[in-house]
Amino acid sequence: MITWITENVAIGEYTDAVNEELLKNENIDCVLSLRGYGVEEADSWERIVCETILKIDYYRIPVAEDNDRMVKLLLRTAAYMLEQLTEKYKRILVHCTAGIDRAPFVVAYWIIKRDIIFAEITGYDYTEGDLKYWIADAYKIIKEKRPQIVEHMEWV
Repeated sequence: MITWITENVAIGEYTDAVNEELLKNENIDCVLSLRGYGVEEADSWERIVCETILKIDYYRIPVAEDNDRMVKLLLRTAAYMLEQLTEKYKRILVHCTAGIDRAPFVVAYWIIKRDIIFAEITGYDYTEGDLKYWIADAYKIIKEKRPQIVEHMEWV
């Protein structure tokens, strides 16, 4: 089930990303997939649904949870990509397999990234430790709307 976190960014799971009717009804114009490695067949179907059938732009950053350092890098890359996508698209679905781990983290990181930019503009001197507090606050916002998420502070 798709959960709108902001007006233009939603979190979902794989089944949402291949549900043609749901994508149409929610006016999704972009999908950011964070599913792991080794899902090429499913990824092909998702890409066909998004790009060919529905004419939705589709992006994928494969994030497998077997290498902690790589996970951190890929998830931060995905958050940066989401920042760029929000400038171009009106309704974005960010999803992973179940919509409880990777997608919520990326959206949380994207939320606080905007706060950090504001802090830099206003001269606030934040530290890496502050980042964990900010992510925790972003998780609270997301959890109010999508209670089934799992917080991954180890990815900060």
